[in-house]
Amino acid sequence: MNKAPYFLLDVFTEKKYGGNQLAIFPDAENIDQNFFQSIARELNLSETVFLFPPKNGENYSMRIFTPGKELPTAGHPTVGTGYYLARFIEHGANELKKITINQKVGPVDVFIQFKDNQTESVTMHQPLPTFGPRHDDKRELLARILGLDVSDLVDAPIQEVSCGNNTLLVPLKSVDTLSKIKLKTDQWMDVQPDFGDAMLYVYTLDGVKGGDVQGRMFAPEIGIPEDPATGSANGPLASYLTEHNLLQMPATSLQGYEMGRPSQIYLDTKKNESGEFEQVTISGKSVYTGEGIHFLES
Repeated sequence: MNKAPYFLLDVFTEKKYGGNQLAIFPDAENIDQNFFQSIARELNLSETVFLFPPKNGENYSMRIFTPGKELPTAGHPTVGTGYYLARFIEHGANELKKITINQKVGPVDVFIQFKDNQTESVTMHQPLPTFGPRHDDKRELLARILGLDVSDLVDAPIQEVSCGNNTLLVPLKSVDTLSKIKLKTDQWMDVQPDFGDAMLYVYTLDGVKGGDVQGRMFAPEIGIPEDPATGSANGPLASYLTEHNLLQMPATSLQGYEMGRPSQIYLDTKKNESGEFEQVTISGKSVYTGEGIHFLES
């Protein structure tokens, strides 16, 4: 029977059993690509990475699958893969090392900070943001879908923003309000096409302890009822907060606390003299939690 090894990590955390779980198959060349989606569904983590080692000096390549679909890019798989490469392949002492990884969205730069021969942090440079429609007139609808009162939403833009994956950003009153959400999944999936098929990310700037902004992400349409740490939503979040002058960067974003998997994502943005975005980054730590063997189709 053919076998494929894989590694398990918790991403965007310093502690095991926090952050977002990730599986990485380090040599996907030996796996029939027709089974990538089935393997991701079988493991049933938020994302599973299939990594292709470089050939002839080319970049690493990776494909990213949720239990429901393939993604063009994603944050915690990219940061986690950077950590895996740093731990097992791309060693360093006290330096900053750049690795470029090809994804469906294109080449993505990852910077690994080493300290005392250990990986200190991994930073992903995300595609620059695209600002989509505002949906301020849908405040009552979204409050109802979230199981909240319209007064639980604050007067800030409700907007689609993408750094590779479209995200609907919805501002809430407080951290206590975040904890009260009871998403009506069927209703959200009915209206999701009206919001550009976006992931639903709700956030607050009030009552945050140990960070600057706190949020929750829901994407049942791709097999993720709730995600404990979403890098591909936090890049749009950082861009949105910068664009609307709601929070100064750099900032610390908290996620997953309501799920018992606390996550810390470090955000930063840079604009040029013309006021255009020239850089959006997310950074974080990871913990190596284990490894396994997946039996392939014979």
